[in-house]
Amino acid sequence: MSSAEPTPTADATGVSVVIVNYRTPELSVVAAASALDDGAIRVVIVDNASGDGSADRFRALPDSRLRVLEHDRNAGFGTAANLGAREADGEVVVFLNSDARLRRGALAAMAAGLAPTAGRAVIGPRLVGEDGAIQRSAGLVPRPDDLLLRGLGVQRVSRAISRVPILGRLLGRTRIATEYDQATVARATIDVTMVSGACLAIGRTAFTDLGGFDDRYFMYFEDADLCRRATRAGWPVRYVPDAVVDHIGGASSSGDYRFGPWHAASMIRYLRDWHGAAGVSIGLAILSLRAIGHVVTLRPNAGTAVAALRAGILSARERS
Repeated sequence: MSSAEPTPTADATGVSVVIVNYRTPELSVVAAASALDDGAIRVVIVDNASGDGSADRFRALPDSRLRVLEHDRNAGFGTAANLGAREADGEVVVFLNSDARLRRGALAAMAAGLAPTAGRAVIGPRLVGEDGAIQRSAGLVPRPDDLLLRGLGVQRVSRAISRVPILGRLLGRTRIATEYDQATVARATIDVTMVSGACLAIGRTAFTDLGGFDDRYFMYFEDADLCRRATRAGWPVRYVPDAVVDHIGGASSSGDYRFGPWHAASMIRYLRDWHGAAGVSIGLAILSLRAIGHVVTLRPNAGTAVAALRAGILSARERS
């Protein structure tokens, strides 16, 4: 890092917030308002060709700190987020989902978490769902075996068993049951290998030096990829529970939130990038088993599972 790069501040006065919008104008307005109320010096909303008047609505908001950018097509999250980051001001950029809302002091807490590393870190806050429960905010970066367990629903079963006496104590020591638990219950800042892309902070110059989000990921897994590249560069990834963000989850994904076509395509790309041909084989096995299982059991979303398998196969055939 060059000596000319400023050290991030321990308050929100050097923080910009980037929000990617796709047909969620009401939520994006709330997200932007929370960032402005929390002291952001710049809020950049990037509209991914929503076609519903979203951009005009954002421009009508009465705050000079707000900047609205428009794509002529739905370019995906990574491309839009990178564009927004280039328009940011200050030393810190926070990427905030349109279905998330910052609680007061969240920006300052994330900036403080970045300050010791002069921005060369990835910081994630505590995510709280609509029911008041802490969501999976941070934890272990996904591996092929983790994705297999999730895809087959084994983790849900293991969590149910973990509540049974004796069995629960034994299972509670395994990776299956504890993947996110340590981060979820942490009361102080801890190092992790991944934080959720629903909201994360990074030094603005550091983000550029890292190459930003990989825009080959249209949606999903771009957060895991960014965290892995940060770790490979020797940067810490940290969960800061003092920063709190309310998060709905999946509001702009049109039913594609778990193992849908977009998720499947990005999962295969991620597995190829980080685990090679073996990872791709496991990914396709997951999608195949889900599709077969959904069709055989006449699940209502069987069509989505089949479409996800098709998307995964197409992704596996791509050259890069």
